[in-house]
Amino acid sequence: MTVRNILVLLTLSLALAAAEAKTGGVDYFQPTTFDRTVDVLVSGKVRPYYLLEADTKIEIQVKGPSRLMILSRGVAGNSEESVKYTFLALRKKSHRALRISHEARTTDRVVFSGDTEGRIAYTRKKFIDVPKGEQTYSLYLPKDASGKVLLKFAVETNAFTSGTPVVAMTPSQFTAQVDLVTREESTTYYRIGTGFSTTLDLVGPATLKVLSRIEFDANMSGKQKWRVRVLEDGKVKGTYSLAAGKSVVTAYREPSSLVASQAEVFYVEIPEGTHRYEFTLPENHRTGLLKFLLPEKQLKPE
Repeated sequence: MTVRNILVLLTLSLALAAAEAKTGGVDYFQPTTFDRTVDVLVSGKVRPYYLLEADTKIEIQVKGPSRLMILSRGVAGNSEESVKYTFLALRKKSHRALRISHEARTTDRVVFSGDTEGRIAYTRKKFIDVPKGEQTYSLYLPKDASGKVLLKFAVETNAFTSGTPVVAMTPSQFTAQVDLVTREESTTYYRIGTGFSTTLDLVGPATLKVLSRIEFDANMSGKQKWRVRVLEDGKVKGTYSLAAGKSVVTAYREPSSLVASQAEVFYVEIPEGTHRYEFTLPENHRTGLLKFLLPEKQLKPE
């Protein structure tokens, strides 16, 4: 191989590495509470997992808004070819646990490094949207469940970190736009409420950042809770639960009897291809405001 070829390969490697760094990734972290770890051999390398079984619990702390990624592997009997398993994730101060169920085939390529018995299944992923603030999740098996589940945890680094330039998206359909002023800077939001929604046509893969505010009227005070429902191509993709008090630094450009809340944030992952997204407010007695942002590098050239 000539020196020139080596330089070309080196340049390509550096370019690929830089491109990979820009796409983001995940940051793995250790639970705050767990009973036991087990070593698993994956492609000849030892990987630690956290073991969840009957009468045990794992607790993790995550800062939001973000996306929590839970990697799991079921453990089957020595003669079983597949395994079904379920575990629960309960966020502190939440009244209902999220039920996570998977089914996967076992593989001979992944085995326990120690004396733990059983066949390990292929890994499965579950993403959870983490609301704003420091959040604590408890993970455990359903009552009377048996078996073992191996878990790992990571926070997904999204496309909006490190000062990435963003572009405000204009909906293809909306009822009213509202200009808000914060510290002399004006920004446009789009109103949703009873009988009217906002629609965007977007091309993926991409990550959409949504800023949401509830509008306070004269009868509302304190901290208000609201939900935004997102439909992808006519089907419900997710419902985001938000809460905030009145903003003391944001005002309407045009005179209004309403007061905007502080902004809450959630993210919508857009799969490959062209998709239509409709944003609605399930409650029928209030109105909300939405602003949509995409990283500049994710916009498709016209």
